[in-house]
Amino acid sequence: MLKKLIYIIFILSLQLTAFGGNSDKEKAKGKVVAGKITDASGEAIAGTKICIKETGETFFADLEGNFRISLKSDQVYSISVQTIGYQPKEIKSSDLSLFSELSLTEL
Repeated sequence: MLKKLIYIIFILSLQLTAFGGNSDKEKAKGKVVAGKITDASGEAIAGTKICIKETGETFFADLEGNFRISLKSDQVYSISVQTIGYQPKEIKSSDLSLFSELSLTEL
């Protein structure tokens, strides 16, 4: 009985590993966009909230204003950027390079 239980657990763990590999392949099809969020004078803005409307994902810039997001390169995305003390900004494009350098205007 114990041998059968160990065998079943072994088979299930192999199947879970196989499914885990599929998500890595899907991520490889996309593009990682790395960028920085600054103000009009070029100073980094820490903790800025970045929302991707099409996927519902939310990211935050680090202390130096840097961020990294993974997107599929063949789609149009709307990215919303907002933080306290600055006007929100929304960019809609399929050109992912537009998302790498974002500048916000103070209120």
